[in-house]
Amino acid sequence: MALFKNPFSSDSSNETKAKALWERAFKHFEERLFNRAISDFQAALHLNPGYSKDAYELMQSLSNQGQDEQAVSLGTALVEINPDDHELLNRLGNSLRRRGDFNRAKNVYTQALRLKPNFAFARYNLAACSFGVTAADADLLKQTQAVESLTKPRRYDFRGAHAGSYPLGNQERVPAAGGKAAEAGASEQAANAQSSAIQGRLAQEFERQPNSWEAAYNYGLILDLQGQPDEAIAKLKQACTLAPQQAAPLNNLAVALLERRNNVEAAEALLTRDLTHNPYERTIVLNLAIVSKRANKAFQVLKYYVYLGDLLGKSMGEFDTDKVVAIGRDLFERHKYVEAIPLFEQLTKERSDTELFEKLAAMYLSQKRQDQYLVTLSRLVKLDPGNKDAQKKISDAATAYEAEAREHAARGSKARAAQSLLKAVQIEETAERWVELAQLYEDTGEEILAGNALKRWKEMTIKPGSSSSAPAKAP
Repeated sequence: MALFKNPFSSDSSNETKAKALWERAFKHFEERLFNRAISDFQAALHLNPGYSKDAYELMQSLSNQGQDEQAVSLGTALVEINPDDHELLNRLGNSLRRRGDFNRAKNVYTQALRLKPNFAFARYNLAACSFGVTAADADLLKQTQAVESLTKPRRYDFRGAHAGSYPLGNQERVPAAGGKAAEAGASEQAANAQSSAIQGRLAQEFERQPNSWEAAYNYGLILDLQGQPDEAIAKLKQACTLAPQQAAPLNNLAVALLERRNNVEAAEALLTRDLTHNPYERTIVLNLAIVSKRANKAFQVLKYYVYLGDLLGKSMGEFDTDKVVAIGRDLFERHKYVEAIPLFEQLTKERSDTELFEKLAAMYLSQKRQDQYLVTLSRLVKLDPGNKDAQKKISDAATAYEAEAREHAARGSKARAAQSLLKAVQIEETAERWVELAQLYEDTGEEILAGNALKRWKEMTIKPGSSSSAPAKAP
């Protein structure tokens, strides 16, 4: 690859050695031996610090191309040489976050902020680590600022036949292009002016079904909207007792306590518990941001708005998941796959619906995105173990990578063989593949990787209760 040729020149007395180390580091890159690459990059940079500027540009190029493992290797080496470069640290943090290494990314962003406390990108990126958000810098700033104008607590709607019957005064969804969100629906005053017949009807339903959380919830919500906080809180608490993991009762009880009793601490405790059970509920995330603001917890506020911006950005600005599903199906039918894929990726996290996974896999296949296609099929099989068609597609792909590995090994390229066999075992895990992979790693000098592969082989072959000192014989 042309990208991996040495782009530097130097007149230093160490040039020959530095150049050799630099070129060997890129060879390690190609073989995905990243620890070795880092070591050689660091040695080359120590011998010739003049490489740093071009190395930094190369790191950015790698990151922009989605080659974050390589970018992390190069960035780690650069930080050893330039530990006080806050922009470099921020770039390294972004690559780490895209790889899912959020703990290490937190440390890197924190280091950048120590160097420059008012560095906005690093502060927002640090907040993003808390909820696994991968958008960075300008994109992260934009999607967060699009939701920071949402400052009014949001209630869930009535359930069952009463859904959508009475105005809640919730904030409108965030427009796709950002900007200040509009206030939708009638005000709370209009809701309070609803006839007493509504309350009476919901009271009768509750009397008929005292053990129904939905009946208690609906009754509590109308009491809250009509300004009867004591009774509303009592009924919403009852709904929470009957359905402790349902998002709506806990959220609406928290809002009632916040708005009617100004009990910030109790509201925060309820919403935190609610988010634990329902981690993708945008309404809960918004309310936690508002509660944190009232509690003067500035970084908590930022964390929740960052997360909310990311969730709404992946769901067309809609709070209601049912509406998001409808939008997704429409995009799929119209073959708008670029817009639909991120939406379906989010929906498959929120709902265990095989239809969503099947549509997402079909879109990845259509776009020839093989890795994502296979990951989606694997998730589908985990959800629906009886799906024979998906199982066969996965097995066929793993077998193809295994055959590719054997071809590389026959040509003497054991490092490439290990790469292909690793893909096979990641798609479809077998003990035989793990032990072959361990041997390939050993042959290429990757002792740690060999040990990890052998450990996994042992886990799959040793029978429960048998001695770990006497594993089954390796094939």
